[in-house]
Amino acid sequence: MIKRNIYKWHRSLSVLIALPVIMWTLSGIMHPVMTSFKPKVKNQFLASENIDLSKAKIPLDAALLNNHITTISNFRLVEIGDSLYYQIMKYDDQLLYINAETGILNKYAEERYAKKIAQQLLGDSTSKAVSVELLKDFDEEYLAINRLLPVYKVSFDRADGIRLYVDATTDRLGLAMDNNRAIFHSFFRNFHSWEFLDHLGNFRLFTLTLIASIAFVTAILGIYITFITKSNKAKSNQNSSVKYRRLHRQIAIVVSITTLMFTFSGAYHAIVKIEPDTRQNYFVKNDFNVTELKFDLDSVAKRYQVKNISIIKMNDTTYLRLSCSADKGFNKEACCEKMLVAASKFGLEKKKDAPVIHYLSLHSLTELANGDVQYARFMAEKFSKNEDIVSVTPITEFKGEYGFINKRLPVYKVQYKANDNERWYVEPSTGELAAKINDTNLREGLSFAMLHKFHFVDDIGKTTRDVLTVIAALGNLAVALIGIVLLVFWYKKKYIKARV
Repeated sequence: MIKRNIYKWHRSLSVLIALPVIMWTLSGIMHPVMTSFKPKVKNQFLASENIDLSKAKIPLDAALLNNHITTISNFRLVEIGDSLYYQIMKYDDQLLYINAETGILNKYAEERYAKKIAQQLLGDSTSKAVSVELLKDFDEEYLAINRLLPVYKVSFDRADGIRLYVDATTDRLGLAMDNNRAIFHSFFRNFHSWEFLDHLGNFRLFTLTLIASIAFVTAILGIYITFITKSNKAKSNQNSSVKYRRLHRQIAIVVSITTLMFTFSGAYHAIVKIEPDTRQNYFVKNDFNVTELKFDLDSVAKRYQVKNISIIKMNDTTYLRLSCSADKGFNKEACCEKMLVAASKFGLEKKKDAPVIHYLSLHSLTELANGDVQYARFMAEKFSKNEDIVSVTPITEFKGEYGFINKRLPVYKVQYKANDNERWYVEPSTGELAAKINDTNLREGLSFAMLHKFHFVDDIGKTTRDVLTVIAALGNLAVALIGIVLLVFWYKKKYIKARV
């Protein structure tokens, strides 16, 4: 009686999960294939060159007042053509460009600069950028997983319809998308993540969790049934249904461990995602009055070879944040040696080309020792409302719990003991939170990485890992399809018996 009920439950649950499993396995097979259709992009970010500060004839405060701008959120210096511009960031994320030599606001420079950096990131000098669109929110193509906002969507006149989403304040790439990749992405999102249910809110995640959990239980029942029943080899040559049942049993028991891995980690991942990702809500943004922004740029030029410049406010003091070449004004003890390694992660060949960060008080230009570390601590304390910091560590590569999905580098890991060993990954260059992780998040992340994405075989190479993932998905697809064939045989037999 118990055995009969187990058979009945297994059959009923199999009917329920058959279509979802086919959707998941098909899209799982296609996921590694998508990397082959990834658009070819030359750079993920543009390395800063030294800025000729002598071109800045008009001081920042004068340039702003000349254009009736009284407050800004931040600024930096960028080159467009042969001219140097103040790139002005307003509190509402609007970018304005004022010629640093003439003080004239250029209303066309915003589009020109977005096109310029997109062209350089793409590495295609022959294709024309035909349109520029500012995105302040994520949409159906530029998803929240890409992290960076606001971005410019720059579309090119090419047969593949390529468009680049670029962050004009950091000169880095958010996403490269072409027509082929868009098709694969749409297929994967709808078949694997069931985004066609997005309009139902968390119901999508509850449904995924429930179906994946049922699939996990079904796999356990299937394993149990395999061990309590015997294959009838004598009948296998006479009855097609027995042949399929035997094949189903053989493949299922081989791939059963991957079935359990996929379903458990998938359910765990879906239920955890019900709690929204709030990292976009954590940022440091100031509203500087023009009267605060008087400083001697010539004095800065004499002491430093500047690659990038911005302003930050920390503990009621305003600082210039300089990204500089190591040749001038370089003090190894004043910066973090490990942070120099970040250059190689971004494509710079020589360690000496890594920018060195300096913090100068705005008016006296006095340097703040270990400024980047101090600002990282300030950001973490502001975000977490907790000053009991255990450690501050520079992170210069995507590794371990801080993976590529977080997008931002270099960052600092600020460690706490509270809230399940909470750690805040902050990016001082933008004032943004890159990630917030605790031990609970780590367990889920490791579960998904190891059990769902097979990162436990990373040491033997990505290609091998992708092949193993595809083989596992194919095995589970075969089990599902053969199971459907067996169900058809069972219903036919039941129907014939009922007719008789």
